[in-house]
Parts: sequence; C-alpha cells; structure tokens
Amino acid sequence: MNYIIKPAVTLFVTAVITIAALSVVYNLTLEPIERQIQRTQEAALRAVLPGAEEFRLIEAETPGSIVAVYEGLTGGVLVGYVVELSPAGYGGTIDLVAGISVPDERITGMRILRHSETPGLGALAARENFYQRFDNRPLVPLEVVRYSPGEHQISAITSSTITTRAVTGAVNEAIRWFNGRDGR
Repeated sequence: MNYIIKPAVTLFVTAVITIAALSVVYNLTLEPIERQIQRTQEAALRAVLPGAEEFRLIEAETPGSIVAVYEGLTGGVLVGYVVELSPAGYGGTIDLVAGISVPDERITGMRILRHSETPGLGALAARENFYQRFDNRPLVPLEVVRYSPGEHQISAITSSTITTRAVTGAVNEAIRWFNGRDGR
C-alpha cells in the first residue's frame, strides 16, 4: 500500500507548490500587463484620431462587433470618434480601433490592438502598410478587392482575404454607426 501512497503524496505536494508559484507569478504580473494594455490602447486611439487631445468613453448603441465608442476632444471641442471593434477573423477575434473625423467626415485611421491571425499571412494586417490602406477614406462602404483598388476599395492581403474582409467589415460597421448616430 505504501507504493501507492508515497507517489500520490509526492504528486500532491508538487501540484500544490506549482499552483502556489503560478499564483504568485500571476499576481505579480497582472498589474504591469494591464498597464501595458492600457498604454497600447491609448497610443492606438491617438494614432487613429491624431487631432484629439483627450478621449472620453460615451454611451452608445453598439451593434455587431462594436465594443465601445470614444469621443475625441481638443479643447473641449469634438473632433471625431474612435470606434473599438472585435470582428471574427480567420484565427479568432481581431480587436481594432477605427478613427472618424467629424469636420472632414473621413476615416482617419485604423489600428489593430490584438489578434490571433496566422503569422506571415493574416498577421500582416497589423503592419503600417496595411493600416495606410484605410487612411483618409470617405465615409462610404469599403469593398475588398484582389487587384489595384479604387477610392472605395481595399486591396486584400495576399492569401489573407478572410482577415482583410474581417477588418474592412469592422471599419464599415464604424462607418454605419457614424452615419446612423443621432438619427442621421
């Protein structure tokens, strides 16, 4: 009977020590990770709506993949909105933000916050050359194409059409929200 109890007790003690160590590491790293996530989000908000000095979360109807909407203010004056979205991509949810300028009524930018897309394929959506495809676009629905894009078209990332469509669809949701706000 001793040949069963001794290994069981050893396994139990090892499990308790491992769980305690993981708990300590989790508690030590939780706050720094949350601070870094907050800094990344603030940087993305500023990148997609560069004219704004401060951002304020607003109460808004959030249909589809819209998670939150922020007002971008400069000197207390509304300069635009940043819409946070989480569409489904190829490898999972893609968390992104899209900026919309109120005076210009144009998309001012898009940034991906987090994703789990395929490295070397869908992950290319988190690069500056893909972000630039959304800069300064009019507020009309965008279409994904595989060839040279026109004014209302976004060129798909090669072999990553699903990711490109997910991001473009999310930006289109932000456009629909903006165009439909306050009964417009």
